Amino acid sequence: MHTTQPTQVLNPYDRVIWSADVEDEVALMVVLETLIGLLRIVKIDRLFLEGRDLSILSKLREMGFLVFDDAKIAEIPVKLVGIARKHLVHRPWMLNCMAGNTSTGFAVHGDPDLVDGLKRFADACHETGTRPCGVTVLTSKSVELVAREYNERTPVEQVLFYVELLMECGFTDVVCSAQEAAAIRAESCFNGLDLNTPSIRLPDGPVHDQARVMTPERAVAAGATRLVIGRPITNGVPADNLRTIVARLQ
Repeated sequence: MHTTQPTQVLNPYDRVIWSADVEDEVALMVVLETLIGLLRIVKIDRLFLEGRDLSILSKLREMGFLVFDDAKIAEIPVKLVGIARKHLVHRPWMLNCMAGNTSTGFAVHGDPDLVDGLKRFADACHETGTRPCGVTVLTSKSVELVAREYNERTPVEQVLFYVELLMECGFTDVVCSAQEAAAIRAESCFNGLDLNTPSIRLPDGPVHDQARVMTPERAVAAGATRLVIGRPITNGVPADNLRTIVARLQ
């Protein structure tokens, strides 16, 4: 049985994950060179990795960064674990899959083939020392769209449903909107989970394609463990932007 423990955050820089939404490895390295000594965690998403050698994950780890492999894997149980293992060869700090991958709902079963795919994914991550992370409801989805897709549930209701399932399967982390963080933190049974919240925007900053957003300080106050931030860091001078965001958390 795996138990989840909250990450002890001692340095505000440990709360920020840079979402590397750049076109190629050259652009990635240009930004990272300006952030060495400041940035701790970098997120590499599925689009960046598409068609590329996954060894970039190892390269970033060797450079001293914690690598959040934002693969958002969605597959049937057997293929889910097979895809995950290809990523886990490079020992990312964290790897995610979609919480909607649930197949049987069984975290324990006498027949190994009936153990839920999410449980198998989490176990594979634990074997390599990688944090298993589940993506709940995408932050680009509006309240209205969530209701249509999830049988009139609110984002909070659907996220709580997923979070309970992920906890049972041994996940250490979830991705959720900061708008759902307070509801998760209100349930003591979820205290062991780390919450990674995208859609972080500075006051008066553009929302872009996101629907459920929040400022850095409000997100942390709501219970977010880490903030996943892309364009507010990338656009302009990344190091200055990162310092400005961290200052808001102190």
